[in-house]
Amino acid sequence: MKLSYSTLATPDLSGVEAIRLARIHEFDGIDLRVSEMSGELTLDASKEQLRELSDTLNGEGIALASLWAYNEYGGSGPASWNQMEMSLLRHIELANKLGATSMRIGLGKKPKDQSEALIYLARLTEVIQKVLGQTSNQLTLLIQNHYNNLNIQECAKIIQHCGTSKLGLIVSSDHCWLQGEDPQTVGLAATGITKQFYVADIQIHENGYEDVLPGMGEIPMHAYVSTLGGHDFQGWVTFKWEKLWRPYLADPEVALPAFISYMRNLMNE
Repeated sequence: MKLSYSTLATPDLSGVEAIRLARIHEFDGIDLRVSEMSGELTLDASKEQLRELSDTLNGEGIALASLWAYNEYGGSGPASWNQMEMSLLRHIELANKLGATSMRIGLGKKPKDQSEALIYLARLTEVIQKVLGQTSNQLTLLIQNHYNNLNIQECAKIIQHCGTSKLGLIVSSDHCWLQGEDPQTVGLAATGITKQFYVADIQIHENGYEDVLPGMGEIPMHAYVSTLGGHDFQGWVTFKWEKLWRPYLADPEVALPAFISYMRNLMNE
């Protein structure tokens, strides 16, 4: 099983430092971010910056599990969908320069009104199809479930409609749990199209929820991993520790080895 971590866990480190930390803690890969806010890359990254990251990945023996794009979203009018398409194409261009094979794309926020949501999903699918038509076979785009937006079933429908291996699914355990999608429900929709699984444990309380280290919350992680194939799952299993957004969370020197230990124990059960 291939293990990576998102640099949401290391907001104070550069990309080079985060890659070296991945090797120190015996990860197989890392997920870098393209963002003006504490990202390891921006859309204006120079050839020298890209070369430095690529050389460090190769030198440390760490794979680029995926590139996270914080692209513009559609939904506020016809022009916004064009802006989303152009933004995605710019991110794809950067991913190709870096030699990435997977890139997570942002989907925006689905309207609460049911009829508006259906229109939104149709337009979103249309934009993704247009972008996929300009994406090389080397790069796979990934869409993720999120409790403020699309659930697993809706993501799966978009992937099935597009009908290409250049589009895959990311299953995020915390957002499954928050949307009431149990492992069996997830397995029925996600099997065969899931390219990456985000390990994120939470504890729900009356005022919301809080992130906790894997195994310390209420998510039945083993059941989610098993329904996606367990030891036979061919995608990346990624630690999602959002310290960038929640600075009070444990530092990477604590959280990263805790994840590695947890996953080793989980797969020995």
